[in-house]
Amino acid sequence: MTEMLEEMGAFFNSRAEKYNAVHLEHVGGIESKQIIASFLPEHTETVIDFGIGTGLELEAIFRRFPNVEVTGLDIAEKMLQLLIKSYPDKKINIYCESYLDYDFGVSLYDAALSVMTLHHYDHRTKTGLYRKIYNCIKPNGVYIECDYMLHKYENAQAMEDFYFSEYKRLKAEQGITDNREYHYDTPCTVANQIKMLFDAGFASVKEMWRKENTVVITAYK
Repeated sequence: MTEMLEEMGAFFNSRAEKYNAVHLEHVGGIESKQIIASFLPEHTETVIDFGIGTGLELEAIFRRFPNVEVTGLDIAEKMLQLLIKSYPDKKINIYCESYLDYDFGVSLYDAALSVMTLHHYDHRTKTGLYRKIYNCIKPNGVYIECDYMLHKYENAQAMEDFYFSEYKRLKAEQGITDNREYHYDTPCTVANQIKMLFDAGFASVKEMWRKENTVVITAYK
């Protein structure tokens, strides 16, 4: 049966109520969300979170930095509604729009995060986004990415190529020609992820943690 592609916002809005359970039990587990806080610099006061969703990673961050100010972007309104309910007393600036279009500014944040969101985009899109992220964090700032990546397979590059070709095929078969975002997993190899971050200007990029195909990478300005 052919997989029918769904517009990204609609996909996540329709699954908002189940999102936490799925990601805590299966996609990297709770450890992948909690460990992110440990990579934030001691001086962290401001964080921008791309594809913030329901904010699963924020619990550990607020535990370590109770007064941190978070800017969160997501295209799924229902996910953001759940986020607000979870952290009613915290400093969170919410924007319901695509991070691909948002103006991040220059040298505004101590840290930038993306958690299980960028495995839907190609190299060109990611590299362009990484350049914007590089510019928006302060000198010596850090970008932390936790995502679905390919690393434990001998044919990882071939698998990455297959996912991208399948996405292209499905869009053609379903007559999708607009520029909207559609949900389909196109994970990249860890090596390609690291290369894109270096290409975007980051001075130091390292894989810090992994569990199966959930990987955490840090990139310093």
